[in-house]
Amino acid sequence: MSIKDYDRARKGLFYHFNAGLRFFFAGFPVLLRHPSLLALSLIPIILTLGALVAIVSSSVMIVGWVITPDLPPFSNNLRHLAQALVFLVALFVSYLIYLPLARVLLAPFSESISRRTRKVLGLKPELAAVGWSRAMWEGAKVVALQVLIFLIGFGIGIAFPPIAGPVGLLLAICFVSLDYLDIPLSVRGLKLSEKLGVMRRNKSLAAGFGAAGYLTLIIPIVNLFSLPVGVIGATILIDRLDSKGSPESQLIH
Repeated sequence: MSIKDYDRARKGLFYHFNAGLRFFFAGFPVLLRHPSLLALSLIPIILTLGALVAIVSSSVMIVGWVITPDLPPFSNNLRHLAQALVFLVALFVSYLIYLPLARVLLAPFSESISRRTRKVLGLKPELAAVGWSRAMWEGAKVVALQVLIFLIGFGIGIAFPPIAGPVGLLLAICFVSLDYLDIPLSVRGLKLSEKLGVMRRNKSLAAGFGAAGYLTLIIPIVNLFSLPVGVIGATILIDRLDSKGSPESQLIH
């Protein structure tokens, strides 16, 4: 199935889930084919890489200072072991906070990528820029919602440990999907409640998109390109949902 042939009205959960996967990965060839889009995407990629390197390296350095070499002879081995553990923990923490931070701090760049995608692919309608502050505010609202849901899910996991893993995975997929799809919907000026309504009416499609995004985030190096690829794919997906009508008629209702 080509994403151009996607039929929103067709029955079948697997059909829409598979379409969500395809919409996400459709961002890769678009990114590589258009130099202007790739150049714009390098900004969040470089900023993301710099932030991850800063978090991890500073954590390791702090441990090295705390465990000083003038302690007993075994302290050198202890320091190296502690630094290695901190390195792994810092990578894990960076992974957890990457999307929330990126959704807020890199929101202006993300929305610019979405607009550029519309331009290079000739998608309509053309939408006017709304400013950096609004872009970051929209991202902050999404992150606040995610934190609230995470705390609820965390509480459920503690109360019922056997379901903690599945609940965590489900939340991760939902969060990734919301992070990406929220960007082209924000560009269109939709309210948070309207964005959630779009996802609710297209649950299987959004789940497939989020699953693809989650998989790319856990692959080193590839995850650096996850943000622009996801934004491009989300922009194409939202445009496809509107292909038979205006944003108001297709998305909000």
